[in-house]
Amino acid sequence: MIALPGLRSTRSRPSEFFDRAAQDDLLQLRNDLMTVYREFSAEDPRLFPLRYARTVPRRAHAVRASAESGAAGARPLAGPAPRNTAAPQVPVLLIPDGPARASVLPYDVLRRSLAGRGLDVLMMEHRGVGLSRLDAEGEDLPPHAMALREVVGDLVAVLDHARVPQAAVVGSGYGAYLAQMLAIFHPERVHSLVLDSPLTSAGDEAIAQEALRGLYWEGSEPSTATTARTLRRLAQDGTVDACRAGPVVLAVHEHGGPEAVRDLVDLLAVGRGHLTWTSVRQVLNQAWLQSTPYVIEHDLTARILHTELGGGHHADGGPLDPLVLEAEQARAVPPFTGEQLNLHELAPAITAPTLVLTGSQDLVSPPRIARELADRIPGAQLLEIPGARHSILDTRSRILQVAARWSACGTAAHLPERAAELAGLPVSTPDLALSRGLQIALAAERYSPWRLRLESARAERARLLRERARSDPRPHRGRRSPHERADPV
Repeated sequence: MIALPGLRSTRSRPSEFFDRAAQDDLLQLRNDLMTVYREFSAEDPRLFPLRYARTVPRRAHAVRASAESGAAGARPLAGPAPRNTAAPQVPVLLIPDGPARASVLPYDVLRRSLAGRGLDVLMMEHRGVGLSRLDAEGEDLPPHAMALREVVGDLVAVLDHARVPQAAVVGSGYGAYLAQMLAIFHPERVHSLVLDSPLTSAGDEAIAQEALRGLYWEGSEPSTATTARTLRRLAQDGTVDACRAGPVVLAVHEHGGPEAVRDLVDLLAVGRGHLTWTSVRQVLNQAWLQSTPYVIEHDLTARILHTELGGGHHADGGPLDPLVLEAEQARAVPPFTGEQLNLHELAPAITAPTLVLTGSQDLVSPPRIARELADRIPGAQLLEIPGARHSILDTRSRILQVAARWSACGTAAHLPERAAELAGLPVSTPDLALSRGLQIALAAERYSPWRLRLESARAERARLLRERARSDPRPHRGRRSPHERADPV
C-alpha cells in the first residue's frame, strides 16, 4: 500500500527514489534549480527545502530562430502561430494542474520552448511532491504541512527569492485555483493572469458530473444520442457496470473524443471492446497506487485535494458517475467539511488583466465553469478553443505558450479574436501518443485476426450442422442455429 498521510513508515515505494542522497545527486546534475527554505506551517516553524526551476531567455539569435521554426526540438507548426512583436514585460510563473503533479521534471521541454520565445519562466515544485516532499532530515513532510494557505505562501516566497516583483501567472486546473488566490491576496505580485481549464470551487465537479451524464447517459446532444442509448442498453443487460463506467467513459473521451467513446460502445454492443474497456479501467483503478516519483505523487497532497478542495465529495454512486474513484481515494484522509475560501465571491476583487482558457470538449472542467468565471472577473476575456479538451497546458501546449507570451507582453486581450487560428496548432506529443494508442487498441479489437478466426470457425461449424441436418433425416438433439430456432409464425 502507499503511504497515507500520517503513516509515513508504511511507504512501499523504493526508498532510493526519495532519500536525501538521491535528491542531492539529482540536484547536482541540473543548473536551473533553486532552493528556498520554507516553514512547515504558520504554527510549525521548522524548515524544509522548497525547490523551483527557472529557465532564462535564450540569446537574441536563438529567440529569432525559434520564432521562425517553432519550439526548439519540436516538429514545425501545422499552421502559423499568431504573431506578437511586443517584448515580454515580466517573467512567467507557470503553475500546472495538481496538487499531486510535479513541475520540475515533467515540464523541462516546455520551459525550454518558452525560453526560446524570449520568456523568463519559473515553476515551483509543489510541497509534498518530488523535490519538495522531504524535510531537512530527509523525512516526508507531515500532514499538517499540506494546506492551501501554505502553498500560496510558497509561491510568494519563490517570487521573493527569484527577485521577481511581478509575474504573468499562468495556472492550469488546480494551478488556476492557486493563481486566483495569488491575485486576490497578493495583487501587487500579479501582472496578468491566464487561467486554463480553471478550478473555481468544490462544486465544479458536480457540473462536470452533470455534463458527462448529459452527454453519454441522457444523450442530450444529437451527436451522442445513439451512443448514450447503446450505453444504457449495455448497462441494462449487464455488459457494463453503469455505476463504475463513468471514469472509463471520461478517460476515453478526454483522450479520444466523442468518436472514440462511440467506437468503444459500438464494439461492446457486438461483443468486442472488452479488452480496451478493462485496460482503461485497470489503469484508472491503479493510478492512485502507482504514483510516479518526481512526476505525480498523490499520497502527501491528498489532504489538499480531498479535505480542503472536496475532491470526490459529490460522488453519488449513480450511473456514469465520474467521481466514484475520487470518492474511494478520499477515504484515506480526513473528510471534507467545506471550503475555507469562496472564490466565487472573491473573484470580482481580481484587478489583473485576465484571460480564461477552455476547450469546447472539456468534461473535467466544462466550458460553463470558464464562462462563469470570466463573467465574475472584471474585464476578463474568454478564449474557447474548438475541439480542445481538458488542460490546454498538457494537451495543446502550443496554445498555452502563445497565451503565456502574450500575457507577459500585456496583449493577451487580443487572443480571443484568433481562436480559430490557435485551434489549428498541433496537439501536444504526449496527448497525441495517448490518442493514437487508444485508436490502435480499438482498431485491434475491431480487426483482431484471432477474433476473425474464431467467428469464422463458428460460422463454418454452424454451416456444417445445417448441411448435416438437411442430409440426415434422423432427429438431432444438438444446438440449432438462431434462424432454425426462430418461431415460424
